[in-house]
Amino acid sequence: MDLARKSLFFVVDDDPVTRLMLCRFLERHGYLTRTFANGAQVTEAFDREMPDVVLMDAKMPVMDGFEACRRLKERPDARHVPVLMITGLNDDESVDRAFEIGASDFITKPIHWAILRNRVHYLLANIEAGHKLSLAARVFDNTGEGIVVTDAQAVIQSVNPAFTHITGYADHEAVGRRMSLLKSGRHPQEFYEKMWHELLANGQWQGEFYNRRKDGTIYPQWANISAVFAPGGQVENFIAVFSDLTALRESEENLLYVTGHDALTSLPNRHLFHERLVFVLDEARDSGTMVWVLLLDLDRFKVVNETMGHDVGDALIVEVSRRLAVNLGGRGNLSRLGGDEFAVILPKTEDSQSVAQLAETLLQAMRIPFVIHDVEFFVGASIGIGVHPLDGEDAKTLMKNVDAALYHAKERGRNNFQFYRNEMNTRAMARMRMETSLRVALERQEFELYFQPQIHLASGTLAGVEALIRWNRPGHGMVSPGEFIPLAEETGLIIPMGNWALADACQRAMRWFASGIKPFRVAVNLSGIQFEQPDFVARVTEILSTSGLAPHWLELELTESIAMGDAVETLVKLKSCSEVGVRLSIDDFGTGFSSLKYLKRFPIDTLKIDQSFVRNCADDLEDAVIIRAVIGLAHSLGLTVIAEGVENREQIDFLQVHGCNVVQGYYYARPMSERALLDYLRQHG
Repeated sequence: MDLARKSLFFVVDDDPVTRLMLCRFLERHGYLTRTFANGAQVTEAFDREMPDVVLMDAKMPVMDGFEACRRLKERPDARHVPVLMITGLNDDESVDRAFEIGASDFITKPIHWAILRNRVHYLLANIEAGHKLSLAARVFDNTGEGIVVTDAQAVIQSVNPAFTHITGYADHEAVGRRMSLLKSGRHPQEFYEKMWHELLANGQWQGEFYNRRKDGTIYPQWANISAVFAPGGQVENFIAVFSDLTALRESEENLLYVTGHDALTSLPNRHLFHERLVFVLDEARDSGTMVWVLLLDLDRFKVVNETMGHDVGDALIVEVSRRLAVNLGGRGNLSRLGGDEFAVILPKTEDSQSVAQLAETLLQAMRIPFVIHDVEFFVGASIGIGVHPLDGEDAKTLMKNVDAALYHAKERGRNNFQFYRNEMNTRAMARMRMETSLRVALERQEFELYFQPQIHLASGTLAGVEALIRWNRPGHGMVSPGEFIPLAEETGLIIPMGNWALADACQRAMRWFASGIKPFRVAVNLSGIQFEQPDFVARVTEILSTSGLAPHWLELELTESIAMGDAVETLVKLKSCSEVGVRLSIDDFGTGFSSLKYLKRFPIDTLKIDQSFVRNCADDLEDAVIIRAVIGLAHSLGLTVIAEGVENREQIDFLQVHGCNVVQGYYYARPMSERALLDYLRQHG
């Protein structure tokens, strides 16, 4: 066998799912595969390519596995190729017949993957050992294990090819050197002293320890060392026979993988899921965090399985697992608990809304038809959700309650998700309905702009208006911005909403001015997400160009958090807007942590004092001090000051005394529709 290439397996089975599973299994372990549907195809293929091993089903149409194996063993060029029969036939006659015609081994269905892997591994190892025996001319009888002969001082006198294969040292590199050549450094000196003491006292020592190969890698080995005594009783030689345990350790690890993973989907199975859940819950108890569990059950899988057969059912389960993994996007640990039941662990997640969104994403993915063998299948799913520690301190209690939530989801008509706690369902459903309504509102143009006048304190004349987005939700009336703006920001809908508001405000202002109304500033609020868009400046200039509004009549209001974000990028964008003539203001000034250095550098025109300071400015000394400081700071930088939330005469007097430029609030006017604004302008000409 050529070690420089991968082993080639011919996989022969009339069942396409079995062929697929065998090929994936072999390819996952680094082997090459070719597939055939019957014995006739594989015997013909030997004329074109010679495999290392043939895995062949016994019962197939056209030519069964027994006949195909017999014909292969009659060919001189194919006699050396081992045939491993894999079949559902497990009677004595079939087993005897398989070996009589030359099969190397026999394994029954359903396939035990750990057994198959080990048989394939050792089958290939035996082939390799046979080749080495012939190439080495049987230098030693036992070439399967490394053998080294030393003198009484542990100086190497002879090694076999297996020694070279395991350690990497050729005979001429090892002979004449001491056994310490292979010392790994992993064992203390006491280990070797004890080994030599037992060897000299009893003439033999055996055990497991680590040695080092020529390339520096450390490997485990099992060694049996014997002393050879001369007639006088003194030690003449030592003979060490050792085997490399690397493959065995890997086999044990693979066996652990198989016992913890689903053979069909390669996902963690129920056993491993439970182990992971217990571990995650232990961590959560130590850190005080929450752990969510989603239990998903397919809604119509049983019908597919019973009507179309288990092969189609298995293929459907594989596709479901892939789709779930893709839509999870690494956000949780996905497992297949058995049948059509899957589970997801979401550790260190606090927000029930994000869990609800994920559940809805998974349900949406399941609503898309699956195509198996060119046939569409619609299955859908139900999901139960629970959270630690609210729904269970331990894994058993938590899973019992998650299962109850899943049952509730099925009772509610399937194709939905349910939390174990009903109040979470209520919040999640309300939020999702609101999000859906928001998207519909954008499409149906349910949003409208209201306008609140801003007044020059010195003259009492109009300085401008602030455009405020409002949502008149059909069947609900006006929705508070505090309800839908945060959700719009979370979902990204604030970007199209903000662009619409900016464009609509500019278009309306242009119509007012064209109709003869004396021009004034129109202020539009910006969302941080909207400002962060790469094309923000281009979008603003495009809207101004399309509407025809002169840039100096538009004022963009930014919160402190926006202005104090990425200083370099913020400065570039603000300068670009300022250079075309757009005015810029900092909204709610004093509620954040503004840097005066940045405030001085940025081309800001206006500071707006937050209404929380204005509310008690006439009575509260601290608020009064803050307002005076903001006004003084703004004026020293050449900025205009606007006070928000003005509601009474005492506030007006205070602000006027301390030099505030512009005020805005209920004392003068509430936010109003366009029609009401036009009436207001006519009355206050």
